[in-house]
Amino acid sequence: MKRAADMKPINREDFQRVESLHQLHILDTPRQASFDRITELCADIFDCSISLISLVDEHRQWFLSSVGVDVRETPREHCFCNHAIEAGCSMLVPDALADQRFSDNPLIRHAPAIRSYLGAPINSPDGTMIGTLCIADQRAGRFDDDHILKLEILAATIEDLIRAHSQASVTSYLNSQLDARSSRLNRANGIFKQAEKIAKIGSWEWNEETRELTWSDEAFAIFGSPENVPTSIEEAVLYCAQEDLQGATEAIENGKKHKDSFEFETGLNAANGTFKRVKAMGEYLEADQQSPARLVGIIQDITESHHTRLALQRAADRDALTDLYNRNALDRFLQNTLGKLKKTGSNAFLLMLDLDGFKDINDTFGHLIGDVFLEKISSRIVDALPHGAIVARWGGDEFVILTAPDIDLQAAKQLGDEILVSVERQFEISGRKMGVSATCGLVEIDERSIAREIIRKADLALYHGKEREPGRVHAYVPELEQANHHRQAAIAKVREALDRDRIFAGYQPIIDLRTSRLVGLEALMRLSVSNGEQITASQVLPAILDPILSREIGERMLSSVYRELAEIEQSQPDLQFVSINATEADLLSRDFADNLLSRLNEVKISPAKITLEVTETMLMVNDTTTVQNVLSELSAAGMRIALDDFGTGFSSLSHLRDFPIDAVKIDKSFIKSITAEHQSRLIVQALINMASNLGIEVIAEGVETEEQRNLLIQLGCNLGQGFLISPAQSACHIKLMQFPNLPSEAMSKRKVA
Repeated sequence: MKRAADMKPINREDFQRVESLHQLHILDTPRQASFDRITELCADIFDCSISLISLVDEHRQWFLSSVGVDVRETPREHCFCNHAIEAGCSMLVPDALADQRFSDNPLIRHAPAIRSYLGAPINSPDGTMIGTLCIADQRAGRFDDDHILKLEILAATIEDLIRAHSQASVTSYLNSQLDARSSRLNRANGIFKQAEKIAKIGSWEWNEETRELTWSDEAFAIFGSPENVPTSIEEAVLYCAQEDLQGATEAIENGKKHKDSFEFETGLNAANGTFKRVKAMGEYLEADQQSPARLVGIIQDITESHHTRLALQRAADRDALTDLYNRNALDRFLQNTLGKLKKTGSNAFLLMLDLDGFKDINDTFGHLIGDVFLEKISSRIVDALPHGAIVARWGGDEFVILTAPDIDLQAAKQLGDEILVSVERQFEISGRKMGVSATCGLVEIDERSIAREIIRKADLALYHGKEREPGRVHAYVPELEQANHHRQAAIAKVREALDRDRIFAGYQPIIDLRTSRLVGLEALMRLSVSNGEQITASQVLPAILDPILSREIGERMLSSVYRELAEIEQSQPDLQFVSINATEADLLSRDFADNLLSRLNEVKISPAKITLEVTETMLMVNDTTTVQNVLSELSAAGMRIALDDFGTGFSSLSHLRDFPIDAVKIDKSFIKSITAEHQSRLIVQALINMASNLGIEVIAEGVETEEQRNLLIQLGCNLGQGFLISPAQSACHIKLMQFPNLPSEAMSKRKVA
């Protein structure tokens, strides 16, 4: 037999071995009864005073279990196991005092005064020797070669226990190893059962010849059946959950038929009434001289890990605030739906919903109230969904609904209408009533659809719907693509102009129609493109409607006015005001008024010099309170408010009542036909009279002929602007223009630039 004494000197550069030991996560663990039983058994069998399970790391030997010593560890340089580890085999020391390797060892010279020693290697699952099962005694010659085999058997059992501690998945191997040693070590079966219980893994074997199914104790525990009650494999499968029964049966039958390995997961209706999730694995073993053909395998209770996996999956698929599906989950559902449509040739619909006015709730009441509001909105959407439809939170206040297949356009629109009605009902949160409206984009899905195009088209329908008629369901039509192309081109053109500083103010004069005296200027956006051409705001209107770009344009225009107004006033001393155009985004911004007044103060321009022009559509937003507050703050500071395009909206009278309006500007569509159409003239007369009675100034837009000017004067409108006077001009041109204080008759003879 190979002895450690024949081996080369100790090699301490054993980092790989130590790393293998650390990976077992067994060092410094509490004492375990299963290991203590082994050392107690060794002390009994070998009639020795000391029995140790010694694991050796960088600097010490640590005792996983011990009999006959009171410490848990000793320095590595004193341990006998170093020599056994270097040798890689069992080591017998008949008399340590006579062995020059150990004669000076303090463990010999002092307590526990070891004279004889026998150590058998303990290997990790990867085959690396990590320590020894060793026995020692104060008597010399206590052990001989006959003891080595017995000790190695026990050491192998310890390896199995360590393997069970670190890898429950190898319990089937542990079972075979322990069964092979059961005749030599009666306690091995108890240890194995303990490992099975800890790992919740049961083993089973099906005899093809007798068709008998044998279970381990833990397998009986998993199935909730009384132990030692035999059953057939067909009966065992019936414990599977109904939805998993077919898959489990097919897996087992395929294993039998093809004589191959198999595995499956299933819900398990245990005999004791509990429901579990289990994983079963099996392998077909051919008949040999000792055993008939059979299936062997394990079954593991994975209920806890299954629930953890489901929780993680839910966290990955769900929006944290609303508990609706998120984008990732929606994408998966959409791909699955497309797969079904390709097989069936049917169709489905996707609806994209955007809340109108939710930002105002956040700004007014704070994000906590906003979050509660979104939760309630989400619940309402879910309650409105038909069977088979799902909803996902797409963004901050955007939701996407995916219908089940086989639904027509009318039903999809009706679903959208029902959701909008549900969303628009007011909530009461913390004693406050609040509500929003919503707009919906709708797109049909068929087997030819592409996921990213579906979302894009729904978003396109939603965008155009919000522009044209908020609060409704708008279906995608191909014609929207051209409008979107124009929008993108306009945005690109304006973006380039902003980046290259090619946006400037053009000033259109507003005069006293009676005397031609300059009264005011309207600052209109002008844009210089790369070929030198100057274009107006109406030519890039889609970009003007973009809330982000409109704000940047507004800031650029205001900067032009701030910079140029003083010089214009020096050349045009009669100038009373400059009009600037507000955007909807401006009026809905609670800091717009403060920022504007602060900037005017910085550049030393009186608010009274500025007229803010707003349109009727801007006053028809959901959050009229914010708009009223913004306009009232500016009006209180001395700024004039003018209602642009007057007469073209739906609620002109209420606007004059509810908002601080100082002037109205009659839309050019009425002025154009004022001399030719009696009805237009009557409308203009009525508008002028109404404004005059309310003490509101009237300005006519689009004055292009002398006949129009003279008729407006007769009707009582004294201020006007239009091509008759001048188109919008640069600041330099305005400074050079002359506006004589002449009677209208003299003006009619004068050609105005």
